[in-house]
Formats: sequence, C-alpha cells, structure tokens
Amino acid sequence: MGPVLSHLTSSSRFPRLLLAENNFSTTEPLIRAFGDRRLDVDFDLCTSHSNAVRKLLAAQYQLIISGTHLAEMDDWLLLKRAQALQPFVPFVVTAGSSETEAARQVLERGAFDLILSPLDHGQTVRTIRLALWHGKLRNLIARKEAALEQYRQHMANYPDDRNKTDESFHKAMLAFEKTISSVARTIVRFEESRVCFSDFATKVEYHARKGALERLTALSQ
Repeated sequence: MGPVLSHLTSSSRFPRLLLAENNFSTTEPLIRAFGDRRLDVDFDLCTSHSNAVRKLLAAQYQLIISGTHLAEMDDWLLLKRAQALQPFVPFVVTAGSSETEAARQVLERGAFDLILSPLDHGQTVRTIRLALWHGKLRNLIARKEAALEQYRQHMANYPDDRNKTDESFHKAMLAFEKTISSVARTIVRFEESRVCFSDFATKVEYHARKGALERLTALSQ
C-alpha cells in the first residue's frame, strides 16, 4: 500500500473523500479516477472499518466510498455511522461480482450509488461527480432550511406593541409591518423553492440507486 499512500494530499481547496477499502485491485483504479481532471478531489484512505469510523469522527467529508465488506460489517455499522455523523454526505459502495447480494442490501439501506469492480474509469468518474454534486445540493437545502427556521423564529418574536400612543411610533410600526409582510411573502417563495430543490434531490437519489440496482441485476444474471 506504500505507493498508494504517497498520493494522499492535504489541500482543502478541493472536495475531500473518504475511501474505506482494503482491496488493492479496487483501490488502485479508484485513486487513478481521483486524479482525473474532471474531479479535482483530495482523499483519505482507510483499510479497516475502525479507522474509517475514526476518520468520520475527526473530519468532514463530501463523499464516502466503501468496499461492500467494510460497509456491511457489524450489520452495516459503517453505513449507519456515516448516516448519523455526516447525514448529507453521499455513500457509494464498491462491489465485485461475488458481492452482488451484499451490495444490494447496502444500497437498499441508503447508499447513494454503486461502483462495480473491475472499475470502468469513465463510469467511475461519472458516479463520483454525480455523488459530489448531489451532496452539495443536499447541503444547500439544509442551509436553506436553517435560514428559514431563523426567519420563522424572528417573525414569531415580532414586538407588536399596541399600547404606544405616540403617532410617530405608530407610523413607524405601520411601515415596519409592511416590510414584515413583504419578508413573509419572500419566505413563502423561499420555502417553495426549497421544496422544489428537495424533491429534485430525492429524484436524483432515486434514479442513481435504481440504476445501481439494475447494474447489479445484470451482473448476477
């Protein structure tokens, strides 16, 4: 594994991947794919389930790629830990021809997509690009949800004081209430766009998983 480890980088300019894989025949072509100019990614490599969990506890990733045998260990503990610790990060599983049933179960439990071994370079790059894009979309949606919640809380705390008798105060309040109404309409549009984005992200995830399951079915026939 020495030559492989020498390719690790520490730059924070690019999306960071966690690769949990101990099969060299899969690791080597994956790392070649990481170097594709269409990706520009950094990565950490773990060769055991326990090291992968420690990495998840210590750092934030934009994509997790795991061999089926590591993803399913201890009743899919790595997949479940990833879902709990970094819920918006796509999880892609790698599988050989002898692991089709295990890979199917990992996909059904929430993995985003599948990379089959032996790897096809073009398909692998496309899978990684889509997973990274989907993870970024999910994070954007999450930030929208957080912003919406802040707006809602702020609106709920609007100090509607009707006991003031000063006329200038009432004029100021009237103008402010018009602004509040405008903001409320903006929030509604914001919420509608968030729902639209969320629905689209769900559809992308559904079709990616559906395609992965179809490739597994074709492989096992």
